Amino acid sequence: MESSVTRNPNRRTACDRCYELKERCERATTASHCARCERLGLGCLAVRPVRRVGRRTHPEKDFSSRMTSGKGRKLEPYQLGIDACLSSLGALPDLSPEEKERLLSLLSQPESLDHSVVSSSFQAEQQHSLATQLLAAPSFLKDAYLACAITLRQLQSGSGTNMDMDMSTCVGYITKAMTALRSLSVVRSQDSVLCHTLGSVLAFSIYLAIGVGVPDICRYCLGTTNPFVGTTMADEHQDPWLSFLVLLETMDCLVYRRKPTPTIQIPALVVDRRLGLCLPLLPYYHDLCVISNSLLHTTDVSILARLQKQLDVIHTVVESWQPSHSDQLVEQFESADIVNLLAQAKVYRLGALLVGHRLRFPFGCEDVQAEIWSKEAMMELEMAKRVTKRSLRFVALPFIVAAVEVRDRSLRFETLQRVDDYVDHYAPFLRKATKIFLSRVWHERDLNLTSRWFDSIHKPCPVMDSIDTTCFSG
Repeated sequence: MESSVTRNPNRRTACDRCYELKERCERATTASHCARCERLGLGCLAVRPVRRVGRRTHPEKDFSSRMTSGKGRKLEPYQLGIDACLSSLGALPDLSPEEKERLLSLLSQPESLDHSVVSSSFQAEQQHSLATQLLAAPSFLKDAYLACAITLRQLQSGSGTNMDMDMSTCVGYITKAMTALRSLSVVRSQDSVLCHTLGSVLAFSIYLAIGVGVPDICRYCLGTTNPFVGTTMADEHQDPWLSFLVLLETMDCLVYRRKPTPTIQIPALVVDRRLGLCLPLLPYYHDLCVISNSLLHTTDVSILARLQKQLDVIHTVVESWQPSHSDQLVEQFESADIVNLLAQAKVYRLGALLVGHRLRFPFGCEDVQAEIWSKEAMMELEMAKRVTKRSLRFVALPFIVAAVEVRDRSLRFETLQRVDDYVDHYAPFLRKATKIFLSRVWHERDLNLTSRWFDSIHKPCPVMDSIDTTCFSG
């Protein structure tokens, strides 16, 4: 007969993990592992601060702490699928104990995925989709997930004594994952989802570990799956990584004036894990890339006139654009997340206006309007940061577009400091390259050496060659 646990009001009896998940914590004594953590092979700790018994008063809650209370997308609805995956990790072939520990760390801690989503409200969904997809195709995803686990750990801990060794191991996993991506045969829509997941997790890891080759992966994945994806983006839960690949390729095509691979139509009511409410603006960025590429390669007067009319139409639509059903966000998200989602939508709208503006007008022409939009975007970013106490994520594209319009020298210095806030933390190479790009394009503009920022020879994306060109040839 099991011994009962005597509850001491001054001693916690639930472990930290069960406490956070509001799960029943079953263990014989407070010194032993609970049944749930034992079953999942997780560390069972109780190190959270002890709180006094009785009603607790909060006389001086600041605004940011009040904003984190209330609703939010919880872990519980996804727990069953996550637990099934974690329980099955031991059955995966050819996994060392260290590799199992890395996968457990990636899939059992939603907070480790914080940098891969626009807000913490999406951590649980991201964790669930990663876990269930690994369970469905472990042989294709295993190495990409292991690389991702290493890069996320480095991102959380910063540089350390084992960083070089871990990054060397990570590159090894990336190489094997790229081989898996190249061998994946896409013959149905389900294969497209797997290809997007594998390519996106690879891109995320490569941005942090290496810094080059990401657009090659994006183009390969989107080109391979384009016949099966169609022109309408699938439900975000069915294909959660497609928008990430499209965003990365769109940014690269905008910078290098290339034509993007897919053209997609976005459902009206979508809150994306990375682009939030501004996902419907992505097709307009796509059209701007196509127009930019066409302007680069034509001198025909009639074609130029047609392209200018297209720019006028895009300007009219984007200028009046507002996120759909924003009033319904209160039912799904915390207040801080709503502030960030709305701010992200505003800066992407302003970014699209600025791109279209510079396609129509070179530096020195209509600069006042460009400067107004630039200041508005920067102010929106800073206001959201002050209110929510954290920087917006996945706003590198509109931030760079707005930053090139800064004319004041003191503001330029502040803008370079803000690069670390608004160019994503998972892309340190991109942050460094962005600072170099901004400094040089400002210099070129001041000396009248360039008429448009995307005509500068100094590009913000650190992509000069592929990681492994042979992997994507043929």
